[in-house]
Amino acid sequence: MERSLSPIGGDQRDLAHSGLRCVIALAAMSMLGACEAPLKMQGVEAQQTAPIRRSDMYQQAAGTAQALVVVGNHGLVLRSTDSGQSWARQELPGWPSLIDVAACPDGRFAALAAESQVVVSTDAGQTWAAHELQTEESPQGITCDPANRLWVVGSFSTIMVSTDGGANWEDRSIGEDTIFTTIQFIDADNAVIFGEFGTNVRSSDGGTTWTPGAPLPDAFYAQDAFFIDPQTGWVGGLAGQILATTDGGTTWTLQKAPTPVPIYDFAQLGGEVYAVGGEGVLLHRQGEQWLRVVHDAPVRLLLRVLYPVGSDRLLIGGEAGALYIVAAAGNAA
Repeated sequence: MERSLSPIGGDQRDLAHSGLRCVIALAAMSMLGACEAPLKMQGVEAQQTAPIRRSDMYQQAAGTAQALVVVGNHGLVLRSTDSGQSWARQELPGWPSLIDVAACPDGRFAALAAESQVVVSTDAGQTWAAHELQTEESPQGITCDPANRLWVVGSFSTIMVSTDGGANWEDRSIGEDTIFTTIQFIDADNAVIFGEFGTNVRSSDGGTTWTPGAPLPDAFYAQDAFFIDPQTGWVGGLAGQILATTDGGTTWTLQKAPTPVPIYDFAQLGGEVYAVGGEGVLLHRQGEQWLRVVHDAPVRLLLRVLYPVGSDRLLIGGEAGALYIVAAAGNAA
Protein backbone atom coordinates (compact mmCIF):
# COMPACT_ATOMS: atom_id res chain seq x y z
CA MET A 1 0.00 0.00 0.00
CA GLU A 2 1.38 3.33 -0.99
CA ARG A 3 1.49 5.89 1.75
CA SER A 4 0.76 9.37 0.63
CA LEU A 5 2.37 12.37 2.38
CA SER A 6 0.15 15.28 2.94
CA PRO A 7 1.71 18.53 1.75
CA ILE A 8 2.51 21.11 4.42
CA GLY A 9 0.09 24.02 4.33
CA GLY A 10 1.18 27.69 4.09
CA ASP A 11 0.93 28.35 7.84
CA GLN A 12 2.76 25.14 8.64
CA ARG A 13 5.57 25.97 6.16
CA ASP A 14 6.00 29.44 7.67
CA LEU A 15 6.11 27.96 11.15
CA ALA A 16 8.71 25.41 10.14
CA HIS A 17 10.88 27.97 8.39
CA SER A 18 10.58 30.34 11.37
CA GLY A 19 11.63 27.59 13.75
CA LEU A 20 14.59 26.74 11.54
CA ARG A 21 15.68 30.38 11.43
CA CYS A 22 15.52 30.58 15.21
CA VAL A 23 17.68 27.49 15.57
CA ILE A 24 20.25 28.87 13.11
CA ALA A 25 20.28 32.29 14.82
CA LEU A 26 20.71 30.76 18.25
CA ALA A 27 23.52 28.57 16.98
CA ALA A 28 25.26 31.56 15.40
CA MET A 29 24.93 33.61 18.58
CA SER A 30 26.31 30.74 20.59
CA MET A 31 29.32 30.41 18.27
CA LEU A 32 29.98 34.18 18.41
CA GLY A 33 29.69 34.15 22.16
CA ALA A 34 32.10 31.26 22.40
CA CYS A 35 34.64 32.98 20.13
CA GLU A 36 34.42 36.68 21.05
CA ALA A 37 32.80 37.28 24.43
CA PRO A 38 35.68 36.00 26.62
CA LEU A 39 38.17 38.22 24.75
CA LYS A 40 36.03 41.33 25.15
CA MET A 41 35.31 40.61 28.78
CA GLN A 42 38.99 40.03 29.48
CA GLY A 43 39.74 43.49 28.10
CA VAL A 44 36.98 45.10 30.16
CA GLU A 45 38.08 43.29 33.32
CA ALA A 46 41.71 44.26 32.76
CA GLN A 47 40.72 47.92 32.35
CA GLN A 48 38.54 47.81 35.47
CA THR A 49 41.41 46.50 37.62
CA ALA A 50 44.19 48.62 36.12
CA PRO A 51 45.43 51.47 38.33
CA ILE A 52 45.53 53.84 35.33
CA ARG A 53 42.41 53.98 33.14
CA ARG A 54 41.40 55.78 29.95
CA SER A 55 38.47 57.43 31.75
CA ASP A 56 40.77 59.16 34.27
CA MET A 57 41.31 62.91 34.34
CA TYR A 58 44.37 63.76 36.43
CA GLN A 59 44.42 67.22 38.00
CA GLN A 60 47.49 67.62 40.22
CA ALA A 61 50.35 65.82 41.97
CA ALA A 62 52.23 66.28 45.24
CA GLY A 63 54.96 64.33 46.96
CA THR A 64 56.77 63.68 50.23
CA ALA A 65 59.75 61.51 51.10
CA GLN A 66 57.34 58.60 51.61
CA ALA A 67 54.96 58.79 48.65
CA LEU A 68 53.87 60.50 45.45
CA VAL A 69 50.14 61.21 45.07
CA VAL A 70 48.09 62.15 42.00
CA VAL A 71 44.42 63.18 42.28
CA GLY A 72 41.63 63.38 39.72
CA ASN A 73 37.97 62.94 38.87
CA HIS A 74 35.53 60.64 40.68
CA GLY A 75 37.48 60.70 43.95
CA LEU A 76 40.54 59.27 42.27
CA VAL A 77 43.78 58.98 44.24
CA LEU A 78 46.85 57.31 42.76
CA ARG A 79 49.71 56.57 45.16
CA SER A 80 53.27 55.52 44.39
CA THR A 81 56.10 54.65 46.74
CA ASP A 82 58.65 54.02 43.96
CA SER A 83 58.76 57.43 42.23
CA GLY A 84 55.95 56.64 39.82
CA GLN A 85 57.16 53.27 38.57
CA SER A 86 54.01 51.62 39.91
CA TRP A 87 50.71 52.93 41.26
CA ALA A 88 48.04 51.88 43.74
CA ARG A 89 44.54 53.14 42.98
CA GLN A 90 41.70 54.13 45.27
CA GLU A 91 38.43 56.00 44.75
CA LEU A 92 37.25 57.95 47.77
CA PRO A 93 33.67 57.50 49.06
CA GLY A 94 31.15 59.72 47.30
CA TRP A 95 33.46 60.21 44.31
CA PRO A 96 34.39 63.84 45.08
CA SER A 97 35.88 65.82 42.17
CA LEU A 98 39.46 66.28 43.37
CA ILE A 99 40.98 69.33 41.68
CA ASP A 100 44.19 69.99 43.63
CA VAL A 101 46.52 68.39 46.17
CA ALA A 102 49.28 69.65 48.45
CA ALA A 103 51.95 68.04 50.62
CA CYS A 104 52.89 69.40 54.03
CA PRO A 105 56.36 69.43 55.62
CA ASP A 106 55.10 67.03 58.31
CA GLY A 107 54.24 64.42 55.65
CA ARG A 108 50.49 64.99 55.42
CA PHE A 109 48.62 65.25 52.13
CA ALA A 110 45.56 67.47 51.62
CA ALA A 111 43.38 67.26 48.51
CA LEU A 112 40.78 69.82 47.51
CA ALA A 113 37.38 68.76 46.15
CA ALA A 114 35.12 70.97 44.04
CA GLU A 115 32.29 70.02 46.41
CA SER A 116 33.83 72.29 49.11
CA GLN A 117 35.66 69.52 50.86
CA VAL A 118 39.26 68.97 51.88
CA VAL A 119 40.36 65.37 52.33
CA VAL A 120 43.46 64.80 54.44
CA SER A 121 45.83 61.85 54.78
CA THR A 122 48.20 61.46 57.72
CA ASP A 123 49.61 58.09 56.60
CA ALA A 124 51.34 58.98 53.33
CA GLY A 125 48.20 58.78 51.21
CA GLN A 126 46.92 55.37 52.30
CA THR A 127 43.73 56.56 54.03
CA TRP A 128 41.83 59.86 53.84
CA ALA A 129 39.47 61.81 56.11
CA ALA A 130 37.02 64.36 54.69
CA HIS A 131 36.46 67.82 56.16
CA GLU A 132 33.85 70.32 55.04
CA LEU A 133 34.88 73.83 54.06
CA GLN A 134 32.77 76.39 55.88
CA THR A 135 32.02 78.47 52.78
CA GLU A 136 29.45 78.75 50.01
CA GLU A 137 32.10 79.85 47.50
CA SER A 138 33.71 77.57 44.91
CA PRO A 139 37.21 76.44 45.93
CA GLN A 140 39.95 76.57 43.29
CA GLY A 141 43.34 75.86 44.87
CA ILE A 142 45.04 74.52 48.00
CA THR A 143 48.51 74.66 49.52
CA CYS A 144 50.27 73.83 52.77
CA ASP A 145 52.66 76.39 54.23
CA PRO A 146 55.97 75.75 56.05
CA ALA A 147 54.09 75.80 59.39
CA ASN A 148 51.82 72.93 58.21
CA ARG A 149 48.77 75.18 57.90
CA LEU A 150 46.34 74.47 55.06
CA TRP A 151 45.23 77.32 52.78
CA VAL A 152 42.36 77.33 50.26
CA VAL A 153 41.46 80.03 47.72
CA GLY A 154 38.38 80.34 45.53
CA SER A 155 35.60 82.48 44.16
CA PHE A 156 34.71 85.92 45.58
CA SER A 157 38.35 86.36 46.67
CA THR A 158 38.07 83.52 49.18
CA ILE A 159 41.10 82.93 51.39
CA MET A 160 40.74 80.34 54.15
CA VAL A 161 43.26 78.85 56.56
CA SER A 162 43.18 75.83 58.86
CA THR A 163 45.63 75.28 61.71
CA ASP A 164 44.23 71.87 62.75
CA GLY A 165 44.50 69.79 59.60
CA GLY A 166 41.22 70.89 58.00
CA ALA A 167 38.83 70.35 60.89
CA ASN A 168 38.18 74.08 61.29
CA TRP A 169 38.70 77.03 58.95
CA GLU A 170 39.25 80.75 59.45
CA ASP A 171 38.03 83.10 56.72
CA ARG A 172 40.55 85.73 55.60
CA SER A 173 38.82 86.73 52.35
CA ILE A 174 39.28 90.28 51.11
CA GLY A 175 35.73 90.86 49.83
CA GLU A 176 36.44 91.42 46.14
CA ASP A 177 34.20 90.00 43.39
CA THR A 178 36.94 87.98 41.70
CA ILE A 179 38.05 84.36 41.51
CA PHE A 180 41.37 83.40 43.05
CA THR A 181 42.80 80.41 41.18
CA THR A 182 46.18 79.65 42.73
CA ILE A 183 48.15 80.18 45.96
CA GLN A 184 51.83 79.59 46.76
CA PHE A 185 53.86 80.04 49.91
CA ILE A 186 57.33 80.93 48.65
CA ASP A 187 58.77 80.68 52.16
CA ALA A 188 57.52 81.01 55.74
CA ASP A 189 56.76 84.72 55.33
CA ASN A 190 56.09 85.39 51.65
CA ALA A 191 53.03 84.13 49.77
CA VAL A 192 51.24 85.05 46.53
CA ILE A 193 47.70 84.54 45.23
CA PHE A 194 46.61 85.06 41.61
CA GLY A 195 43.25 84.98 39.85
CA GLU A 196 41.06 86.39 37.11
CA PHE A 197 41.21 89.93 35.65
CA GLY A 198 44.91 90.16 36.52
CA THR A 199 44.10 90.18 40.23
CA ASN A 200 46.85 89.25 42.69
CA VAL A 201 47.51 89.71 46.39
CA ARG A 202 50.57 88.95 48.44
CA SER A 203 51.61 88.54 52.05
CA SER A 204 54.97 89.17 53.72
CA ASP A 205 53.89 88.15 57.23
CA GLY A 206 52.98 84.50 56.75
CA GLY A 207 49.42 85.14 55.64
CA THR A 208 48.32 87.35 58.53
CA THR A 209 47.60 90.20 56.13
CA TRP A 210 47.16 90.29 52.35
CA THR A 211 47.95 93.33 50.20
CA PRO A 212 46.73 93.80 46.61
CA GLY A 213 49.47 93.91 44.01
CA ALA A 214 49.50 95.85 40.75
CA PRO A 215 47.07 94.12 38.34
CA LEU A 216 48.65 92.00 35.65
CA PRO A 217 48.56 93.64 32.20
CA ASP A 218 45.56 93.13 29.88
CA ALA A 219 43.39 91.57 32.62
CA PHE A 220 45.56 88.45 32.41
CA TYR A 221 43.67 85.36 33.64
CA ALA A 222 46.15 83.35 35.70
CA GLN A 223 45.84 79.56 35.47
CA ASP A 224 48.91 78.95 37.64
CA ALA A 225 51.81 80.88 39.13
CA PHE A 226 55.25 79.78 40.27
CA PHE A 227 57.87 81.77 42.20
CA ILE A 228 61.38 80.54 42.99
CA ASP A 229 61.95 83.45 45.41
CA PRO A 230 59.92 86.53 46.43
CA GLN A 231 61.24 88.51 43.45
CA THR A 232 61.30 85.97 40.61
CA GLY A 233 58.23 84.24 39.23
CA TRP A 234 56.06 83.29 36.27
CA VAL A 235 52.32 83.24 35.67
CA GLY A 236 50.69 81.07 33.00
CA GLY A 237 47.48 81.94 31.20
CA LEU A 238 45.46 81.38 28.06
CA ALA A 239 46.79 81.27 24.48
CA GLY A 240 50.28 80.17 25.53
CA GLN A 241 50.97 83.39 27.42
CA ILE A 242 53.54 83.43 30.21
CA LEU A 243 54.29 86.57 32.21
CA ALA A 244 57.59 86.90 34.10
CA THR A 245 58.71 89.19 36.92
CA THR A 246 62.09 89.78 38.53
CA ASP A 247 60.99 92.54 40.92
CA GLY A 248 58.30 90.84 42.95
CA GLY A 249 55.47 91.73 40.57
CA THR A 250 56.07 95.46 40.23
CA THR A 251 56.60 94.92 36.50
CA TRP A 252 55.85 92.00 34.19
CA THR A 253 57.29 90.87 30.86
CA LEU A 254 55.47 88.71 28.34
CA GLN A 255 57.79 85.82 27.44
CA LYS A 256 57.61 83.97 24.15
CA ALA A 257 56.16 80.45 24.19
CA PRO A 258 55.91 78.25 21.06
CA THR A 259 52.24 77.34 21.57
CA PRO A 260 48.78 78.94 21.46
CA VAL A 261 47.33 76.67 24.17
CA PRO A 262 46.66 77.46 27.86
CA ILE A 263 49.46 76.95 30.40
CA TYR A 264 48.23 75.04 33.44
CA ASP A 265 51.16 74.16 35.71
CA PHE A 266 54.80 74.95 36.52
CA ALA A 267 57.54 72.98 38.27
CA GLN A 268 61.24 73.26 38.97
CA LEU A 269 63.79 70.50 38.44
CA GLY A 270 67.52 70.92 39.00
CA GLY A 271 67.29 74.68 38.93
CA GLU A 272 65.35 74.66 35.64
CA VAL A 273 61.70 75.70 35.28
CA TYR A 274 59.14 73.75 33.22
CA ALA A 275 55.50 74.23 32.27
CA VAL A 276 52.68 72.09 30.82
CA GLY A 277 49.48 72.97 29.00
CA GLY A 278 46.99 72.01 26.33
CA GLU A 279 47.62 69.51 23.52
CA GLY A 280 50.29 67.67 25.49
CA VAL A 281 52.65 70.65 25.57
CA LEU A 282 55.72 70.46 27.83
CA LEU A 283 57.89 73.60 27.91
CA HIS A 284 61.34 74.40 29.27
CA ARG A 285 62.50 77.94 30.07
CA GLN A 286 65.73 79.10 28.47
CA GLY A 287 66.56 82.71 29.20
CA GLU A 288 63.69 84.95 28.16
CA GLN A 289 61.90 82.33 26.07
CA TRP A 290 60.28 78.93 26.44
CA LEU A 291 61.13 75.93 24.26
CA ARG A 292 59.04 72.85 23.63
CA VAL A 293 60.41 69.64 25.14
CA VAL A 294 60.00 66.82 22.61
CA HIS A 295 58.86 63.70 24.44
CA ASP A 296 57.63 60.35 23.16
CA ALA A 297 54.61 60.07 25.49
CA PRO A 298 51.42 59.59 23.40
CA VAL A 299 49.68 62.71 24.74
CA ARG A 300 47.41 64.76 22.48
CA LEU A 301 45.08 66.32 25.03
CA LEU A 302 45.70 68.79 27.83
CA LEU A 303 48.25 68.25 30.60
CA ARG A 304 47.59 69.56 34.11
CA VAL A 305 50.06 67.49 36.13
CA LEU A 306 53.75 68.38 36.27
CA TYR A 307 55.98 67.05 39.04
CA PRO A 308 59.74 66.40 39.27
CA VAL A 309 60.77 62.77 39.70
CA GLY A 310 64.39 62.06 40.58
CA SER A 311 67.11 64.31 39.18
CA ASP A 312 66.26 64.31 35.47
CA ARG A 313 62.68 63.19 34.91
CA LEU A 314 59.21 64.71 35.06
CA LEU A 315 55.81 63.22 35.78
CA ILE A 316 53.23 64.60 33.35
CA GLY A 317 49.50 63.83 33.33
CA GLY A 318 46.11 64.98 32.21
CA GLU A 319 43.08 63.77 30.25
CA ALA A 320 42.19 60.27 29.00
CA GLY A 321 44.39 58.44 31.51
CA ALA A 322 47.59 60.16 30.36
CA LEU A 323 50.22 59.70 33.08
CA TYR A 324 53.85 59.32 32.05
CA ILE A 325 57.39 59.88 33.25
CA VAL A 326 59.46 61.63 30.62
CA ALA A 327 63.04 62.85 30.30
CA ALA A 328 63.64 66.49 31.14
CA ALA A 329 65.26 69.23 29.11
CA GLY A 330 67.90 67.52 26.99
CA ASN A 331 65.71 67.50 23.89
CA ALA A 332 64.09 70.95 24.00
CA ALA A 333 63.44 72.50 20.60
